[in-house]
Amino acid sequence: MAEFCLECWNKLNKTNDPEDKYILSDEPDFCEGCGKWTRAIISEKKARRPKKLRFFRV
Repeated sequence: MAEFCLECWNKLNKTNDPEDKYILSDEPDFCEGCGKWTRAIISEKKARRPKKLRFFRV
């Protein structure tokens, strides 16, 4: 799987996503876009349902 830093990811997809939207690596990794050692994107954070709605009973 290709590994990109947040800056290169936003350039490739023409977006302006914040860092909070993704899970980034703890240690620097080689970015295949810019060729620098930076924190790479591991995955996108998933939305969580509120606990109030999870166990709602009528």
